[in-house]
Amino acid sequence: MPAPLEPLWAAVATAGFALLFNLRRRDVPIAALGAALGWAVYMLVSSVTAAQAVGLFAAAAVIGLWAEFVAAFLRRPASVYIVCAIIPLVPGGGMYYTMLASVKGQTWNALTTGLATLQAAGAIAAGLALSGAFARLLSLRRLAGKWTGPVHSRRDRPRR
Repeated sequence: MPAPLEPLWAAVATAGFALLFNLRRRDVPIAALGAALGWAVYMLVSSVTAAQAVGLFAAAAVIGLWAEFVAAFLRRPASVYIVCAIIPLVPGGGMYYTMLASVKGQTWNALTTGLATLQAAGAIAAGLALSGAFARLLSLRRLAGKWTGPVHSRRDRPRR
């Protein structure tokens, strides 16, 4: 059973990284809220499907959509929120244990742990890519009322 305070700790860790990355003070709570939302989705989906990669994919997709939505309304780049909010999902422990097993000479353990880590990292990357593509498809900037249309070069712009 997942602990109910885990999303709070994900938010606190993300706020620390956001401050470390010199995010504006008004952007720190938004990034932290995105991380808490992502971690809650990860816990929920992982407990239902019993597959870590599926949970990471869903959490990364939710974080990506959250960041695109917030960025559209605040007129900021979505990467500002994505980079900070994705930190709790990064499989750092898997990378460490893969290296540890390979240094100890446990080839099979290093291989299985490394493949699981690559699967987790791939699921995160796929979730972020899919959410970015979906956000572009929906053109969330139109919903925010700040859509300026596609970017054209000067000579392609209609004359006024």
